[in-house]
Amino acid sequence: MIGALGLLKRPAIVVDRHGMVLDVNEDAYSLFDGDLSIKGKRLFAADLQSRMRLDRLVNQIRLASSKAGRTTLQTVVTRRQGRPVVVDAFVQGLEGEDLFPAVGALLLLTDLNETLQVSQNSVMEIFGLTPSQARLGSLLVEGKTLKEISLDMKISPGTARNHLKAVFLRTGTRRQAELVSLLSRLR
Repeated sequence: MIGALGLLKRPAIVVDRHGMVLDVNEDAYSLFDGDLSIKGKRLFAADLQSRMRLDRLVNQIRLASSKAGRTTLQTVVTRRQGRPVVVDAFVQGLEGEDLFPAVGALLLLTDLNETLQVSQNSVMEIFGLTPSQARLGSLLVEGKTLKEISLDMKISPGTARNHLKAVFLRTGTRRQAELVSLLSRLR
C-alpha cells in the first residue's frame, strides 16, 4: 500500500492503532527535518503546538480505530521555515481488522511549500493538447503568470493567450483557477 503511494509521489506513513510508526515511504522521509521527524517510532514535531496537534490526532486515531467504519481526520504541523505540512489520517475501523490487523491509520502528508508539477505527457494524452498547450497548462499549475509563461516559452503574449483559449476549450474550463484545479489533480 505504502509502496503504491510512493509511485504516485505521495508522502505516506502507516501507523498502528496507538500511533506507532509501522512504515514510511521515501517521499515522507524527504519532508523530515528539524521541525518534523520520527522519534521513538512516533511522528514528532519540534513546535509545541504542532506536537500537541499530533498527540490529539493519535488519540483520535485510537478512538476511531476501536469503532466500526472509516474516519478521515486532519491536522497541521507548523514549520519554522517554510509553509506547514498538512497531515490527513485515514483510519480503518474494526470491520477492516481481518485485512490489516496492525494498521490503525494511513497518514498522507502534504507539504504546502511543494511546487506542483504536472506531467505534460499525461495532459497531452488525456485532453488531446499539443506539446505547447500542455506545457502552458503545466506552467500555470506551477503558479506562473501568463506573462512569465510567454517569456519561458519564448512566445508572444498573444500566442500564449491563444494557447490558453485552446486549453480552456479542450479541458472544458473557463478560468485559469478552474484549469489549475483540474490539472493539479493529475500530479
